Amino acid sequence: MNLKNEKTRAFLKSLLMILLGTIYILLGINFVPVISIVFPAFFIILGVRHGIEYNIVSILISILVVGLVVDKYTAFFIFIAFVPLSIVINYVIKKRGKSQELILYSTITSLVSYVIAIVLVKRFFNISFIDQIEKSFSLVLKTQLDMLKETGLSNYEMYQTKDILENAYEYMVLVIPSAVIIFSLLTAYLNSILSIFILRKLRYGIVFVPRFSYFKLPSNFILGVIVIYLGVFLLKQLKVFYYETIFINVSALISFAFFLQGLAVLIFLINKSRLNQVGKVIFIVLLILSFPLSAIISMVGFLDIIFNFRGIKKEI
Repeated sequence: MNLKNEKTRAFLKSLLMILLGTIYILLGINFVPVISIVFPAFFIILGVRHGIEYNIVSILISILVVGLVVDKYTAFFIFIAFVPLSIVINYVIKKRGKSQELILYSTITSLVSYVIAIVLVKRFFNISFIDQIEKSFSLVLKTQLDMLKETGLSNYEMYQTKDILENAYEYMVLVIPSAVIIFSLLTAYLNSILSIFILRKLRYGIVFVPRFSYFKLPSNFILGVIVIYLGVFLLKQLKVFYYETIFINVSALISFAFFLQGLAVLIFLINKSRLNQVGKVIFIVLLILSFPLSAIISMVGFLDIIFNFRGIKKEI
């Protein structure tokens, strides 16, 4: 009888998660696409509590509904990008894996899934991810220039502004490979931390919590950076094709790594301050959104590797 009741509860919770997850992903697709990356969390929570089979069946039903409501292309992309990630995070949490293992395995899974999704969508639906990005940038550029014309800028000022914007967008297109890697890490981390946070609130015993404020790059990371740049310089000497693109993406990834450590240091210090919880959250959000300060935050991360401001003895 108890087993029957448990299955009934699991079934009803599956229906609830399918409903909530589907509504959430549809809102993301139609209004704020970036929030869609935590779509798997709904089903990870369900799977950890009631079994991974409930996770898999529920997320597949939700994606099927998306395909019927939106289009096959979107549903296919969501299926490839999120189902493997949902299963991996579910499995590692259920097996009580370490936080390092959770982030590592989920990031690799997310990266591979995104790449496969991009390739297969191009093959089956003839929709190029790069072309879509370039078209979006072109549209944004045209919109910005039209807006600037109304401000009364001279032809020379318009030419300068257009040149600056075009260079910026060309750079953004070049760093797409590193952007996909960074986006994969964010997708993995946000789904992991959100699932764990909600599971703890539901009194499910989670024995580990990834603490971002204790994030620390390996102490030999700077030496590794030097070796990487020497390798990139060798590629230049060998006149390898796409050398510039490789250099830009490597630099972007290294800068992002330093930025993460710098952000972790600042969040660590904020958590140690006397600010109330709301003040800390607001301060941290503003810090993350302060793109002009990214170079300073990256420098803090670089210096922390050398001086270890937080006194952390090992990487967490």
